[in-house]
Formats: sequence, structure tokens, C-alpha cells
Amino acid sequence: MNRASIPEAGRRRRSKIAQLTHNRRLLRGTLSVRNVICGKASCRCAGGEPHVGLYLTQSKSGKTVQLYVPKRFERRVRQAIDDYQELQRLIEELSEQEWKLLRERKD
Repeated sequence: MNRASIPEAGRRRRSKIAQLTHNRRLLRGTLSVRNVICGKASCRCAGGEPHVGLYLTQSKSGKTVQLYVPKRFERRVRQAIDDYQELQRLIEELSEQEWKLLRERKD
């Protein structure tokens, strides 16, 4: 496939995909905020102020796995998830474009 045969919109998507995959972290998953009461009588959560924790959840082989995300990694993890979702969206758009070309019997 030569570059000239790819429509402009497709070239832009492919360029964005290359940018996302070159120097970015990609992470599939969902973030979940949890309020946890640890059960220690002397802890602040016993007085109604629960611990707040951020967890990354992901389905693997049909099972949900979870990973605690420390505060210092929150921005990095959020960006990696956003970049992964953007990559997925771009790939879906390229796939739809290819379906359309195939339906129309175009090269």
C-alpha cells in the first residue's frame, strides 16, 4: 500500500497512532476510587473518615484483577489509560474506513 492510495483522514489517523505508540505508555483498564474502613479502633476511619484509595481494574482471562495505584502514579496511569482509549478509537475508525472501501470494492 503506497501513501498516495490512503485517504487524507486515514493518513492523519495512522500518524496519530504512530505518535501514541512511539513514546507513550498504554494501559488497558478502568480506575476505581474506593473508600475503605480498615477496622482499627484508633484509626480516623473508625470515626467516619474512610481511607480513599485508587485502584486499576482489568479483565484478564475472564477474571477481574485489581491493582492499587499510589497517589504518585495517578497522573501517569490516567494518561496511559487515556492514550490507550485514544489508540483504540483510532484503530476502530481505520477499520470502519477499510470496511467502507471493501464494500465499495475500492483499492
